[in-house]
Amino acid sequence: MDSSILHMMQVSQEKLFHTDCRAVYVVSMVVTGATMVEPGHSTNMDGAGMGRGASPTTLLAELDRFLGLAVSAISEKRSHSSRRDGSGDGEDQPTVETALFLLRNLPPARPAALAFLAHTLSRQVSSHMRGYSGGDGCRKSDGPDEGVSGQVEALLGEVLESAPSVWGPLVGQWAVDQLGRWSVEWASTVVGRGDATLEEVVAGWLSCSPARALASLTVVCVAHDPDTAVAALLDASAASGPALDWLVAHVGCSFPATVIGRVLGLGLRGFAACHGRPPEHQLASVNKILSHLADRHLPDIRRSLHAILVRTFEGASDAEAQASVPFLLCLAVTSRSRAVLAALTSGLDTLLSPSDRLAALANQVSWWVPRYFGSHGQLQEMVVHLVLDTGGSSAPSILRLLMQGAAPTPKLPVAVAVAVNNILQGVVGEICMVTYMRRNSSASRILIPFLVGLRGGGLDGSDVGVAVGGRAVSPIAGLVEETLATPSNQAVISHLKQLVTLVVVQQGPATAATTLGHLLHCSTHEATAGHHQILTSVITALTVHQAGRCSGESPLAGALAGALQPQAGSSIILTALKSLDTLLSQSQQECLHIYSNLTNALLTNVPLLAELINDPVLGTASVTILSQLPLKKPIPVGHVLCLSHAVIFYFFSSLHETNTISKVSGVGKCQLVLSHLSHSSLGLNLIIRLLVEGVFRPECAYLFGAEKYATFNFKDVSGEMLIKANRQFNSWVKVPQSHTSIFHMGIIGSGRNPQGNQTAMLSPDTIKLHTQLLLNTLSVCCAAQTNGEGASTVALLLVELISPDIMFNGFPWPEEYIKFTFERDLAIKKTFEEFPVAWALLELVATHRAALSYCSVLVRALAASLTAFWNTCPLTSAQQVPDALQATQRLLEVMVTAQFLPGPLRVLPQMVEAMAPFELVCILQDVWVYMRDHTPSPDRWCELPSGFHQRLPDPPMATGYTERIQRIIQSNVATIGHLMSFMINSK
Repeated sequence: MDSSILHMMQVSQEKLFHTDCRAVYVVSMVVTGATMVEPGHSTNMDGAGMGRGASPTTLLAELDRFLGLAVSAISEKRSHSSRRDGSGDGEDQPTVETALFLLRNLPPARPAALAFLAHTLSRQVSSHMRGYSGGDGCRKSDGPDEGVSGQVEALLGEVLESAPSVWGPLVGQWAVDQLGRWSVEWASTVVGRGDATLEEVVAGWLSCSPARALASLTVVCVAHDPDTAVAALLDASAASGPALDWLVAHVGCSFPATVIGRVLGLGLRGFAACHGRPPEHQLASVNKILSHLADRHLPDIRRSLHAILVRTFEGASDAEAQASVPFLLCLAVTSRSRAVLAALTSGLDTLLSPSDRLAALANQVSWWVPRYFGSHGQLQEMVVHLVLDTGGSSAPSILRLLMQGAAPTPKLPVAVAVAVNNILQGVVGEICMVTYMRRNSSASRILIPFLVGLRGGGLDGSDVGVAVGGRAVSPIAGLVEETLATPSNQAVISHLKQLVTLVVVQQGPATAATTLGHLLHCSTHEATAGHHQILTSVITALTVHQAGRCSGESPLAGALAGALQPQAGSSIILTALKSLDTLLSQSQQECLHIYSNLTNALLTNVPLLAELINDPVLGTASVTILSQLPLKKPIPVGHVLCLSHAVIFYFFSSLHETNTISKVSGVGKCQLVLSHLSHSSLGLNLIIRLLVEGVFRPECAYLFGAEKYATFNFKDVSGEMLIKANRQFNSWVKVPQSHTSIFHMGIIGSGRNPQGNQTAMLSPDTIKLHTQLLLNTLSVCCAAQTNGEGASTVALLLVELISPDIMFNGFPWPEEYIKFTFERDLAIKKTFEEFPVAWALLELVATHRAALSYCSVLVRALAASLTAFWNTCPLTSAQQVPDALQATQRLLEVMVTAQFLPGPLRVLPQMVEAMAPFELVCILQDVWVYMRDHTPSPDRWCELPSGFHQRLPDPPMATGYTERIQRIIQSNVATIGHLMSFMINSK
């Protein structure tokens, strides 16, 4: 039967029914005495008295007119359907106005009026869709369609606001029914293709004015009566299938919490009723609606999803509560929107953090299988793929939850730990398959959302990180720190190590370097073994799997450079240095393969480590690492120079420590580093220069017993100590054998420091300790070169610093020892008095014998000045002048040690204490004469196989050099008579 005929019959039946109703209504109007209102006049009445504003005559006239126009419209449509669909929409205007008048004023006519309005709007929708599908390419919302739909929307919106309880259910049901019918009829036409997204479908329907009007009315109905309107909407959605999802999504944008909760409840109810096997379109509809709302209402989706999950822990035992977790799993697996997946998975570690919740979840697994899942293997496979698809900030949350379940606790059954470990093994296995097998068959890198989320970046390969304390923190690094801070078994550490390694291998060199830097910054107090295992695995992956992808600098060296940048902060860098220190020592002891790679990478970053030494907080840790590096191998000259400056700066800083253990430990580390650097001639000369110059600096000289008012030929900046001000400068390059200092000299011409700012003197034991540490350091450095170059450098440097005058600095001793250099000799003697460390350095040079020849000018000046002093001394015993006596004795010991005074003269240091001043003058004059006749040039010594030097045999000593000495012994036979035998035997 033709559809137009059926429709005509329906209209005729409604006409007869409403004709009867008209008579009843007219009678009621006469009895009540209602007033008359013309069509088109506005009234402000509620729904209960909607007909009180019009007279019976007017109502009858409008009803007759409506019925006549409706019948003619149907007849005309049946005969001219093609013309009516294509044009003439303006001819419906009188009928529409009459229908709107009856809808407002005649309650019995409401169904007929709504039916006619639906028929009119349907023709407009048909015209709109056919015009689009016919190739017009436009969806214009102006013209007659806008007028009719606008009038319908305005009138129904007005009556809804006036009486929502009366009009809300009627208008809401009518609107969703029409939209559902249109959605089914034009499902394939609204966008023009079948693979359109829900956003495109919503935009397509809202471009049609009748659909937009009814959608707006639906939103108004939901606003006034959410329960009734949403129930009608969901019923219509269930009847229309996925075609009406666009309306649910559109309404959900205005009322997200209400719609999301109802949609999820409907989906869960259907899932539970079908025992886990609901129609695919049902889950697809839920996913599409949630995906459409996820951009703006993700928190509402997360709360609704978590509310369903929490209900299972509150003791609910109904079928829906027991099916909640399987429903959410299926929803997550079938979801194509990562936003919905993120809403479901984010915060799960916090939601399930109580162990009893995780245990309650595990107890329900036996009920899920086989009701919702075929087997435990199927459930495990679903969870594994869900974990792999989880990215963003949800990835660390999921992994944290799995780590909590993998470690057995008293509240968790053993089966839970076994199942979680199987899931982690499955995740690692799938990632390994993608990383090591599928990558070989494809040139492009396969991005795994789970690994990208653990890395802390986006799917485009960018690193985002999280700003914590002014630094970028990788999520996986934070997870490592959390896991190692709590008691964990070896299985958990193993899983975590494998995942971190896969992040490094699969995500590229940049991510690998960033991850290693973050792992080095992890602070682990107790579980350091697991931390070292993870670091070892990451370094192995970085060097083995990423070396072929990088050109130029080693990726490991670049990663370490990024982790040790000063901008990261002292505390963070200190953590990284401690981790590297432990890793170095452990790998060296266990002969691990990463030791060579790690040391080479650290050697590349020597300038950076040298810069960190200047930081008081990081100095010790930096020197500790440097002391473990093989610095003997050839390294760049620039590295040698900057490292020498930095380590010697730390050397003097260590001497300022008040704790003796810290002081000795710091100096010992410096000796290890400096001894390695001294294997190169450049490094040895520079180190000696910096050390010797440093002991004469005002801020360091007091450490070695310098007098309170001792001065030197350095210009200083007044104020704070330069050793502190120097920390704000980096290491710099100095040329050996030049007038340089390890400290910045300040402004030239600023004058000397006020003497009142001098530091208080230290105890003799402390000064002796400092001096011995200095001599040990110099000896260690000099021992690196077997040719005696170090001692010669110390000798030349002493001459350069103490006697800058270059005249008469040669090897020969002149005839008149005081004639030309009297003032200079006194200045040299004064320097040795004010800086006792100069004697120690001179004695160190003397142990290398031939090297003292380069200090001949200092020895000559001391001998001359002491001779002049004793020559004018009015006292009867030399012991009355202990300082001068000690200086004389030390001078003679230096000359004897260096073999300047061979044979019988070697007993002179033991004689001086028992002599008178005039006797000392005689001895020193004889020494002077001997030195004048036997020039102490370096060629008089030969190097022995042991590395020491021995003076070449001289002719037998003439009696003139020892005659007076023997007489002095005879005159003091009671005190030094035993020395005569040594003089005779030495001949």
